[in-house]
Amino acid sequence: MIECVHLKNNHLFEGNPLYSQHQLRYKSVIERQKWDVPAIENAEYDSYDNPAAYYLVKRDNSGAALGASRLYPTDRPYMLKEAFPHLVTYEDIPTSVDIWEGSRFCIEKSLEANYRKKIIQEIVVGYLEFALEKNIKSIIGVMFPAYWRRIFANSGWDVEWMGDVHKSAEGHKIRAGNLRVSAKTLKNVREITGINYTVLDYGTDKSRKIAA
Repeated sequence: MIECVHLKNNHLFEGNPLYSQHQLRYKSVIERQKWDVPAIENAEYDSYDNPAAYYLVKRDNSGAALGASRLYPTDRPYMLKEAFPHLVTYEDIPTSVDIWEGSRFCIEKSLEANYRKKIIQEIVVGYLEFALEKNIKSIIGVMFPAYWRRIFANSGWDVEWMGDVHKSAEGHKIRAGNLRVSAKTLKNVREITGINYTVLDYGTDKSRKIAA
């Protein structure tokens, strides 16, 4: 299961999934990918980690995050608009309550490959479950082109490009993409991944201590 966490419901979960995803992000984007972003006490964060943000978190039985991603509405300042507007050239930069930004998609590197793949697929399904529940039409973001393919396209969710490929400050190829949300897409992703169960836990399922 994937824990859907925000500031209001973090206390409903065993341990602290909100903090655990900040720790995973530190290992992924600062230690491994060498991003120049803020951190404190081995926890990575930025200005979009605020009460508007939701997090999809996969943890192990000890409470450590194995996978995570952040979802954030675009009706306020957001990362693509503020930090990467030059990546969006095929259309206007979105600003809407029904378009959200996905970011900080991280998976624990030490996991066995098939388990990593399953966590990726569960988070992708979680994106769609969350978006359909919140009446979100699109999820946009910035990723390496290979990650767009490996995470979303390979799971059955096609990405529409918002601009050309550019290079990040670290020298990596990056590209802005748009993931259109629909029940048909969720059905397709479920068929390809074999995930036919509801993945999101909002902290209301007390039958387990940590989402397994």
